[in-house]
Amino acid sequence: MLPSALKLDDPELVGPPSDQLPSRDEFGKLVGKGDSKTLGLLRVLLAKLAPDATLVDQLVTVEQLGRFVVAGPSVKAIEIHPTLVRLELLILALENVPAARRRFAGTISSVLSQTRAVKLLGEIGLPNDRGLLAETTDRLARRFLPEPPAIHELWALANRIFRSKDDLAWLGVSADPYLQRLATVSSSAWDPIRSSVLDAISLITTRIAGLGMQEAFRTRTEAGAIRESPLYLMTRAQPTHMPALIAASRKHLDQVREHLEDSGVSINVVYAIDSIERGLERVEALLPFVDANDEIEPTVEIRNLLETLGRGLVGGRSFMQLLSDNMRLLARKVIERAGRTGEHYVTSSRREYWHMLATAAGGGVLTTGTAIMKWLVKWGHFAPFIDGLLSSVVYAGSFLVMQLLGFTLATKQPSMTAAALAGTIRDRKGPGQLDELVRLIARIARSQFAAAVGNVTACIATTLLVDQLIVLVTGHNFLDAKASASTIDSFHPIYSGTILFAAFTGVLLWVSSLFAGWFENWIVYRRLPEAIEHHRFGKQIGKARMAKWARFLERHASGFGGSIALGFLLGLVPVFAKFFGLPLDVRHITLSSASLTFSMSSLGMDAVGWSHFLAAASGIAIIGLMNFGVSFALALVVALRARDVSGNERLRLPAAVFKRFLRRPLEFFYPPKDNDPRQSGVHTVPPTH
Repeated sequence: MLPSALKLDDPELVGPPSDQLPSRDEFGKLVGKGDSKTLGLLRVLLAKLAPDATLVDQLVTVEQLGRFVVAGPSVKAIEIHPTLVRLELLILALENVPAARRRFAGTISSVLSQTRAVKLLGEIGLPNDRGLLAETTDRLARRFLPEPPAIHELWALANRIFRSKDDLAWLGVSADPYLQRLATVSSSAWDPIRSSVLDAISLITTRIAGLGMQEAFRTRTEAGAIRESPLYLMTRAQPTHMPALIAASRKHLDQVREHLEDSGVSINVVYAIDSIERGLERVEALLPFVDANDEIEPTVEIRNLLETLGRGLVGGRSFMQLLSDNMRLLARKVIERAGRTGEHYVTSSRREYWHMLATAAGGGVLTTGTAIMKWLVKWGHFAPFIDGLLSSVVYAGSFLVMQLLGFTLATKQPSMTAAALAGTIRDRKGPGQLDELVRLIARIARSQFAAAVGNVTACIATTLLVDQLIVLVTGHNFLDAKASASTIDSFHPIYSGTILFAAFTGVLLWVSSLFAGWFENWIVYRRLPEAIEHHRFGKQIGKARMAKWARFLERHASGFGGSIALGFLLGLVPVFAKFFGLPLDVRHITLSSASLTFSMSSLGMDAVGWSHFLAAASGIAIIGLMNFGVSFALALVVALRARDVSGNERLRLPAAVFKRFLRRPLEFFYPPKDNDPRQSGVHTVPPTH
């Protein structure tokens, strides 16, 4: 409850003595601290408070007093925020000057009695059903056009007090005792807002119940009557029953998330989950303020509610906040399935590690054939679009063959494993969280290392063998001297665009992982495997065969989507970039390793020289780092945002990983003997492409 030690009808607060404030000097003595300029301004603002003034005048004086606290004159503050210094001066004035207390309590009570707080408490800072374009247009209009007055809306007053993020910087743990003292000294002046608190809770619960009753939402929960849903029951519950229903509603949401994997991710369901979660958080924030006579004693709740409403007001004017919120929701949908797919790319035991190395070696062998086909397309001297299209078919076909044979392409791993890592960050809270995460990162690193080594070494060995066979059959190497020299120069890390092109390829690798998740989700959401299994063609072809095809599609949907997307991105994006005058190209570590090996086999070390060879080899290493690093970084940023991982956790994680690497570096390259898959943060299975 809000403290009610003092009442507006106490003898101290009504009638004589006079409501006139003491002189400036006496006022300063009663407050007991603060410089004369700041105290003089505070005295003037308190003197302007008048419980019997018109609402318009009261709103002006309350706004001025609010701005004095959050953005007033500079004060000396060594250990606390300047706002807390000014807030303490106000509290001391209210505690020690009865006339100031009467004026403040009476004016606040009058303002709250004549204004509506439902929008402030029940809408500000919560998602709405307006689209991005409509909301952007509305914010532009509010920024550049005069806004009509809303004197009976409390959100308008609060909006004029909290104008920027800087006005909220003081709302930390240290603010709690000051806010508690302010609530105590201002007594029951806040009682008129309790009715709006109840109305806001009713508004929020009705909205989230409507979201939870949608068909797309109902089909992803356990069967049962609508009247039994905790989201529905909250609309009819008393405040004392709300905490239990909120806990039940969160379990209800967990069931929906679990069914997302089986029935596909709908963007409407993802948005509904986010809106319901934030609505439940707002109801929790409002419950302590419902009843002044209950046993709930708000402490941190006052600060949390102020911060929530303040950030909602400030964010409601920000275009960057609008874009950020929409991108966060979109990111949440994008990575829901990518995280599941990423689990299969993380090895735990030594057996899984060697299995990853073997499947990656198979991918490296196939990449030699991909490089040969790419050179043959290039020698065809086709028109740019035809060249890009044929190259795309070569890439996609090669990646699809890898998928069907169970081989691994190393560069497709990072963007998938990042989503799995972010999911673990969200799921593991409390003590020991960083230790678990660091162990998972070590597993991801050594899995990626095994895949990269398998790809590159097998590709180099196969390329050398193939080139020698070509020499035996044709009498000359696969690449001539001119093409070989040009290829070697193209990998120089300084005198070519290798670094830029490799980073650009990392972006394409990340984009292909998004398409892989989207395509798998599209297949599952539309229940295509089930439709194929029960199609009428089963009478002619056989139900067992149709079921086999359905499981095949379900198992390989993500791989097919990612392989085709990556193939066409590598083949066509550079063509379209050059069409617009952008000299972009792609540098893929395994394909580049094959090309460099063909070139060195053709020219020989004596003709190339160690300096040129080492420069090209370092370029290949940089290509690998950029391919892996950029795709992993992009995926991790999106996944962390989608999982609502706090900034503090993001900052602590790199330091913990570095510390672990210094202490146990081998763990990042090879699994230790005592590694137990059951202790891992992510369930693993034998990895596939």
